[in-house]
This record gives sequence, structure tokens and C-alpha cells, in this order.
Amino acid sequence: MTGDLMAPGLDHWISRLTAVAAILLLALTASGCAPSTTTPAAPPPPVARPAEPTLSVAIVGTGQSQFAVDEPSAQPGRTLDEVLRWYPYGGMLRPLAGVLHRAVNRYFHTDRGRTIDPALPTPPSSIVGQAMARSLRASGRFTEVRVLDGEPTGDGQPADMIVRVTVPTWGVMRVRSGDPDLVSGFVDARALMVARSTGVVVWETEEDVTAPQRLPLESLTRDRDLARQELVGVLERAGHRLASELLYSRSGEL
Repeated sequence: MTGDLMAPGLDHWISRLTAVAAILLLALTASGCAPSTTTPAAPPPPVARPAEPTLSVAIVGTGQSQFAVDEPSAQPGRTLDEVLRWYPYGGMLRPLAGVLHRAVNRYFHTDRGRTIDPALPTPPSSIVGQAMARSLRASGRFTEVRVLDGEPTGDGQPADMIVRVTVPTWGVMRVRSGDPDLVSGFVDARALMVARSTGVVVWETEEDVTAPQRLPLESLTRDRDLARQELVGVLERAGHRLASELLYSRSGEL
């Protein structure tokens, strides 16, 4: 009697457990077959390639260059000022003294320059232009960079841009007083770039460049080869500086 009463209850629970198991099995199967909802990673953005060079440049050295030994407060000028201070009519002569002062100093510097001038085989502007051209070629920003002896003419020397390089003054300047005084080479370099097709000035700059080396003046007057080496070095330094300024100023256009 008791067994007959328990049997239906057991069967009931077995049926319910079987149904639950079937439901769980269906849920697991559905979850395994459901498509993934994970968003795929976005592809990396395309890398911008540098623009291909499209311009050709011709560099031309122009203008006159003056070699100078620049020493602030040259002694001949100071001596002249001292004399006029005690001369009864010194005040009246002072305007003329200014002109004489500059003439004396210019003669003094020119005379000193003759003992140092290394007699370069090419003009200073040509050395600056050659160094500038090397830096521009190394940048890869131009299709062609050439240094010419003169302005390009006709179709035989094509160039989109013409860079005119001038070196108004260059030489040696005193950078530290002492015994002996120390000097360095210096260059006043200028460059101007024009579009050949229109003649419009598209870029220009001026650079005052000083050599990092400091040497006694006498070492340059005694050794012309050393003087040539130091001065060619500072001229090339000026050319590289001009190239850097050009590349920087037109980085968004070239």
C-alpha cells in the first residue's frame, strides 16, 4: 500500500528533473551557437606617406664679400678720442673726428686682415652655397639641387626656385679679451629664394654665424692653412644654417 502511494510521487519528481535538464541543455546549446556580440577591432588608420618632392632648386652665389678682422673698441680710435678731449677746439672737430675714427679703424682692420686672409680658391658665397646644397639634397625634399656659377638662363638649366646667397662680410672677430685675446671666425650670410617663373620672393633670411672654436689671433696670422681651415669651416656652417632655416620655414609647403 505504501509503495503504491510513493511511486507516483517519485515518477513526478523524475519527470520534473528530466524537464529541467532538457531546458538547461537547450540553453547551453543556444548560447554556444549564438553569434558573438563582441565588436571587432577597427583597422589601424592609414599611415600618411611623405609627399614626393616636386621642386628643383638652383643656388647662385652673388654680391661682393669683404674680409674683416673685427675687434671692438680698436685702440687707434680710442687714442684719437683721448686727444680731442683735451684739445681746445675738440668739440668743433668731433663730427670730423667720427669720420676719421671710422677710417682709421677700417684701415686698421683691413691691414690686420691682409695677414690672415686665407685666399680661398672660390668666393665665400660659393662655399656657403655648396654647403647649403648638400644639406638640401640630404633632406630629400627637392627633386634636384644644383649650385651654379651664375643665374640660370634659357631652358638648358631648368629650376623651379632660385636661391641667391650673399656673404657681405666674413672674417675673424674677438670673442674674449685676455692675454692673448681669443678670436673666432664669423660669417654674415644672407639668402633669398625666388620663383623662377614669376620672380616673386618666397623666402629670405639673414644669419650671423660664429665658429665654436676660440683661438689666439696670432695662431691664424702665423698659420695660413689653419686660418683657411677655420674660415672654410664657419662658411660651411653658415650654409647648413641657411638650409635648416629654409626647410623649417617651408616645412608645410614643400
